[in-house]
Amino acid sequence: MPAKNELEEKEPAKNKLEEKIENLHVNLENIKTKEGIIGYILRDPKSASVDIKDPSKIIDYAILSSTVLNSGEYMMNAFKLGRINHIVVEGRNVKVLSLTIGDHRISVFMNKKVDHNIVYKDLHLK
Repeated sequence: MPAKNELEEKEPAKNKLEEKIENLHVNLENIKTKEGIIGYILRDPKSASVDIKDPSKIIDYAILSSTVLNSGEYMMNAFKLGRINHIVVEGRNVKVLSLTIGDHRISVFMNKKVDHNIVYKDLHLK
């Protein structure tokens, strides 16, 4: 059984992560209102929040999100890249910003002209 000091050190880290996730929900709701944002997917092991402007594209975006995040993890391990902050995949008209926080996987979809660095900063993840 861990000593009391070890438990006290782990709990603030857990609370900080939970607070970051709560803020993430609010920040994603704010980001989705900005011009050029198509929507987002936020997944954890038990559920997902999906907000995509075109409901007919939800499955397409879910597959894209999963593929980007899985490919990023594969490359990180295969090439020993260390921790990856975020991944951006850019297509002809659309790009996706994807990242993982704890066991939460986030993808924000946007028009190609949107500055993904601003979206990343708007997530307030640091």
